[in-house]
Amino acid sequence: MNSIKYRVKTITAVIFAVVLIAMTAVSCKKETEASYSKYIGEISYDSSIYAMSMEKIEDEEEPGIVYREVTDFNNVTNAADKPVLLYFFSSNSIDSAGVTAGVEDIAQKLDGKILVIGIDIMQHRDIVSRFNVMAVPDFVLIDHGSLKSSFNSINYDYWTTTDVYNWIIEQGIS
Repeated sequence: MNSIKYRVKTITAVIFAVVLIAMTAVSCKKETEASYSKYIGEISYDSSIYAMSMEKIEDEEEPGIVYREVTDFNNVTNAADKPVLLYFFSSNSIDSAGVTAGVEDIAQKLDGKILVIGIDIMQHRDIVSRFNVMAVPDFVLIDHGSLKSSFNSINYDYWTTTDVYNWIIEQGIS
């Protein structure tokens, strides 16, 4: 009788341990997969700092770019498991709409390879200073929170978002 109780307790303990290990493995995997996503909030087209996200859009057949508010810039950029393209723009500029459309194209082409974050320089001067942005629009690539490369649009007489895309590819992202 004692041996049966002992076997039942042993089997119960082993099952419990296996379930606990499996649950821990699953929870760790989920944390790794979306470590930066907890710092990206709701869809917001008027946020001064946002992430461009490729998602299924209601009433559309194909996924498209939506803007999600970035709730913690430093944690998003530090926790991102891929390079981050910072797109600096000014909400006071009438020219930004065309460039933004081009940046959306870049975000679509490189979906899953980079995270695109738009930053309104009028609202986030601390970030502008941190990355030495001298003109807008401008672009900076960061990796794990550190500067990887700057486009430096001020150095060009003329450029297009195709030039920006090519610059990103030259940085080893494709």
